[in-house]
Amino acid sequence: MSPGAPDTDRPERLFTYDFLVLTLAAGLGFCNIAVFYGLASYLEKLGVDPAWRGTIIAAEPLAAFLVRPFLSVWLTPRQALTLARLSLAAIGVALPSYQFAATIPELLAVRIFHGLAFVCLVSAVVTLLSKVVPPRFAGRAFGLFSLSSLVPYALMPPLTEWLLSRVGGEAQAYAWTALLTLPSLAMLMPLGARLGRSAFPPAETRRPTLRELRENLSRHPIVLLLAANLLVFAGSTQVFFFVKPYAVSLGIGEPGLFFTVSTAASIAARLVSGPYVDRLPRRGLAVLALLALCACMALFACAGGEASFFWLAGAYGFCLGIAMPLLNAAMFLESPPALRPMNMNLMLFMMDAGYTLGPLAGGALLAGAGGFPSLFVASAGCACAAAALVAPLAVREWKRRRAVEVSSTRH
Repeated sequence: MSPGAPDTDRPERLFTYDFLVLTLAAGLGFCNIAVFYGLASYLEKLGVDPAWRGTIIAAEPLAAFLVRPFLSVWLTPRQALTLARLSLAAIGVALPSYQFAATIPELLAVRIFHGLAFVCLVSAVVTLLSKVVPPRFAGRAFGLFSLSSLVPYALMPPLTEWLLSRVGGEAQAYAWTALLTLPSLAMLMPLGARLGRSAFPPAETRRPTLRELRENLSRHPIVLLLAANLLVFAGSTQVFFFVKPYAVSLGIGEPGLFFTVSTAASIAARLVSGPYVDRLPRRGLAVLALLALCACMALFACAGGEASFFWLAGAYGFCLGIAMPLLNAAMFLESPPALRPMNMNLMLFMMDAGYTLGPLAGGALLAGAGGFPSLFVASAGCACAAAALVAPLAVREWKRRRAVEVSSTRH
């Protein structure tokens, strides 16, 4: 079967119970990460040495970065639902454990355990998602699914602030957040008949061989999309982590509004484009979105006041909201069905790598002579390079669509 060809047993509906439950379960899972927006302040209250605070904060995403490549190869659809349930249970244990962690070793242990549980949950959900998304709706599906990682960051900070005044402190608020794992587990229960071990043939338990891995990573579309995803996340995380001090340097009174505006624009982009994105050339649209993202990043260096800064924040978020789901949709369509779960998890690994490399590069740039202009130019360069990598796939897509139109005209 050629990549992107529809499976004969795949339902041609997007809004199935399976898709909706997996999206909601992922969203509730991301809530347990978004609640840690104030972790640095909590560590300060505990009296943790400033030299260790960054390490403790980074322990959770670092665990994901180190484990994801192995999960990508080891995890199969037959194991995914069981792993998702176990991961939710582990998250339910990890969140209350913050109440009992006060020393650096204890905090590191809880953060690593929490990170392992979360990376297993997301990898399992993505593996199952690759089996329920119809290829013809790939763009819309990944646009909607990506909301599961955005909406929690809009909801959890104000909810957590409300909890803090009622439950006694951050650790208690983290513990209460564990209750969100209960509806997730309940929603996953009915999936056993359709996505449990018995729902997949024995062939689904076979992991890719070393030869298949080499062949997969030698396919140009796979390599191009993995590299593009790495560049997009490396560039966007530079903006994410350093835009607040830049806004302060401009004299902007409410720099936090950047995240509100850009996140709202990303959500709007996914909702507005949903009905149309799969009718257009998806790879070509991704290239255009990446080029527009490049322009937004470069223009941040020229922002002269609040109006221009927040307009750029909205445009930046909107472009990200179009580009990122389309990159995932392109990987889904380019991958042979048997390798889709692995390749979708490798895209997540590139995200982890981008979250690691982006801040490191951004810190080095700011420490140099170029300051913020050099950082935004580098971010724009990442987006432009990503567009260049996807461009050959867009050209091939255009030629195929053109050939189909010519063939239809002749008949």
